[in-house]
Amino acid sequence: MKIRRKTLFWKLYPSFLNISFISLLAIVMIALWSFKSFYYQERAADLEIRAKILMPEFARLIKAQKHQEIQQRSQVLGDVSSTRITIILPSGNVVGDNKKAPKTMDNHKSRPEIEQATFKGKGLSIRYGQTLSIDSMYFAMPIFEQNKIIGIIRTSTPLGTLQNALWSIYYKVSLGFFILIIITAFASWWMSKALVRPLEVIKVQAQKLAQGDFSSRVQLNSSDSLESEQLGQAFNEIAIQLNQRIEIILNQRNEQEAVFSSMVEGVIAVDSCEKVLRLNQAAYNILKITEENIEGIKFQEAIENIELHNLILFALQQDSPTKQEIVIHNDIEQVLLAQSAPLLDMHKNKCGTLVVFNDITKLKEFELQRKEFVANVSHELRTPLTAIQGLSETLMEFPDLVQEKRANFIGVIHTHSIRLESIIENLLTLSKIEKETEIDEIEFANESIDLALSNAIFLCKDKALKRSIGIRLNSAEDITFKHNSSLIEQAIINLLNNAIKYSDGHSEIKITVIKQENNINISIADQGNGIPKEHLSRLFERFYRVDKARSRKLGGTGLGLSIVKHIALAHNGTISVESEINKGSVFTLTLPFEKCV
Repeated sequence: MKIRRKTLFWKLYPSFLNISFISLLAIVMIALWSFKSFYYQERAADLEIRAKILMPEFARLIKAQKHQEIQQRSQVLGDVSSTRITIILPSGNVVGDNKKAPKTMDNHKSRPEIEQATFKGKGLSIRYGQTLSIDSMYFAMPIFEQNKIIGIIRTSTPLGTLQNALWSIYYKVSLGFFILIIITAFASWWMSKALVRPLEVIKVQAQKLAQGDFSSRVQLNSSDSLESEQLGQAFNEIAIQLNQRIEIILNQRNEQEAVFSSMVEGVIAVDSCEKVLRLNQAAYNILKITEENIEGIKFQEAIENIELHNLILFALQQDSPTKQEIVIHNDIEQVLLAQSAPLLDMHKNKCGTLVVFNDITKLKEFELQRKEFVANVSHELRTPLTAIQGLSETLMEFPDLVQEKRANFIGVIHTHSIRLESIIENLLTLSKIEKETEIDEIEFANESIDLALSNAIFLCKDKALKRSIGIRLNSAEDITFKHNSSLIEQAIINLLNNAIKYSDGHSEIKITVIKQENNINISIADQGNGIPKEHLSRLFERFYRVDKARSRKLGGTGLGLSIVKHIALAHNGTISVESEINKGSVFTLTLPFEKCV
């Protein structure tokens, strides 16, 4: 059950009101008691004064024993002064009373005020009077004659008269009390509000601060207390300091996030319970994660990859950095180089692991290509070198070899030296194109594409005529293009040589130039035997041949199409091939049209 808490105002206001009410009530009660006591004392003093004034006359009458005159004077003087006057002899017998006949009255010697007057010289009592059957205040004094008591004079007044006067006072005091209570209620309300207002202002600003608004400040009135002002100033200082610290933290976090997000390496932080703490965008991309938010989820539930899961488990068990390669299988096979290190909390205790991994699939592919390239180069160079070495040793060992064989051997040596020179030149050309492309040293000029095409056709024409192969150029318009004419010429020559080698005699090679949308397409179509589809994807790799025996027989180095590919890349273009068995192949060099003038 939720306890409903009171606000500070409803704690202060009732407290102030209760304290004020109790204090005023106590003051009123003391005042009423004081009024009553003072009024009784005044009435008693008044009765004493009246008794003293009347005493000489009644002393004379008692001394003369004129009891009847005493009764008459009592009635006259009592009525005039609105006071009950009673004259009592030392024996207690009443000889005068203006309210009742003395003969009907009891002996008053035992009355309290009479006894006090007899023994103490004065007597005062407030009691119920049996003669009149009412509450009255009585004052008695002895009447002396030569130090001898000859009688007692008593004055009295009914308490009803006193009570009426007191009730009038009580009414006025009570009215004032309720007026003061109302004033006090308003004063308490104002004081409570005045005390609570600074706290309310600070509370509102604290709520804004909790909601992230650090610009608001506490504004207090000059009438607020010094403590409230100091508290407000302290709160404002806290807000300023907090704002500055949060800005620093946010800037640091943004910097870290920027670094974290821009990293090409994938980063995954996992706690000791195998829950994902953080991962960057590179990790999403490398691991092909489709779910957007996997933080807080167990790793094996978020990423279904047993190889990576085993790596995380292994890393969680290690207390020192580790490094290993793993192979994962998504849509394609990927090779990752993963480096893990323990994740420590603020107390330097291990709370998980941090794994940073690079996708080295391309590096592995490049490494494989490099190995294949080295192997191919070694093989391609070894063949002519072996032939040259073997035949030259034979010539040296047999100097008297018949002229016909000697000439044959020399011809073979010459052929292989030409092939070796061709391989080296192609390798140097390929290396030069790659290097100049990387450092952006290839020079481009606005020249007509027809110049490169015509030069290439001219240089390949004789080779084509030897096999009765015609070369036909189809170009709808003269296209001026920002390019390197010598490189484009080299690419066309390589494509034409390739088409001539693998075309049947008495056929035709068509060169078509088309400006299409944002590209310029240069297509070279032959009427050869075609290329099987399984070879098309690797056709532009270095030293790759569809028919190695036929290629060597025709003098191919296996680098011509690779050179074409790199020339296309140097122009931000592409090279593609379409082929059909027994019908021929079409090689298309595509160059971006935005470089045209």
